[in-house]
Amino acid sequence: MLAIYEIAQGDSATQVAYQSHRNPQTVMEWVHRYNAHGPDALTYQRSGGHPPLCRMRSSAA
Repeated sequence: MLAIYEIAQGDSATQVAYQSHRNPQTVMEWVHRYNAHGPDALTYQRSGGHPPLCRMRSSAA
């Protein structure tokens, strides 16, 4: 959301990408998703891999 805010304040996606150490294409994908679907498009969704350690501990107890 901060990247979207910075772009709305006048920074370019390239500037935001450089400042946040992200690929400019990634930042533009965020902008396109936000424009198409609003803030809900930018929520984190775990895509796989092992669950976080704290979940492993609580399920083992």
